[in-house]
Amino acid sequence: MKQILKRGLIAIAPLTLTIAILVWVFNFLEDSFGKLIKAAVGPEYYFPGMGLLVAIVILFIFGTILNTWIMEKLWTKGEELIQKIPLVKSLYSAISDAMNFLSTPKEKGLQKVVKVRFGEVELVGIVTREDFSDLKDLSSGDSVCVFFSLSYQIGGITAIVPKSKIEPIDLSVEKAMKFLITAGAKASSNNKPI
Repeated sequence: MKQILKRGLIAIAPLTLTIAILVWVFNFLEDSFGKLIKAAVGPEYYFPGMGLLVAIVILFIFGTILNTWIMEKLWTKGEELIQKIPLVKSLYSAISDAMNFLSTPKEKGLQKVVKVRFGEVELVGIVTREDFSDLKDLSSGDSVCVFFSLSYQIGGITAIVPKSKIEPIDLSVEKAMKFLITAGAKASSNNKPI
C-alpha cells in the first residue's frame, strides 16, 4: 500500500506542480493585463486569455524594438542607471545574469558540459566563462569558469579551473542539469517512476 502511494505521488507530483505553475503564470498575466484591456475595450469585448495574448504581443514588440541600434543604446544607459541603485542593483544583476546565462548561444562556446577531476573524484559542471580579459585578477592564464550545481537546490558553486583539468562531455545542458539537480537520479525525462 505504502509503495503504491509513493509511486503515485512520484508520478503525479511533477505534472501537478507544472500545471500549478502554468496556471499561476496565466492568472498573473491575465490579472495584470486583463483590467487594462477591460478598461480599454470594454468588458463586453473581453474574453479569458486576452491578457495572456496581449502580454505575448507586448513582449514580441518590446523585443523587436530592443533590436534597433538606438533602443539598444538607450537600454544600456538605463541599465547603467539601475546599477547605481544599491539594493536594486544586486537583485537586477542576479536576475539579468541568470537570464543571460540561460539564453547564451552554444556557438559562443559557453554552456558546455564538462567533467572536472579532483583527485579520484569527477564532478560534472557547466562552463560559464572562458574569457577573463575584464577580470584579469581572477584567472592565472589558461582557465575557465565552471558552475557546479547543488542537488535539489537552485544554487551551486562556481570554480575557476585550469583547462587541462576539464574534459568535455557529449551531453546537453538540459540533461546535465536534470542529472545534477536530482543528484544523478535522472538524466532524461524518459525514466519511469520508481
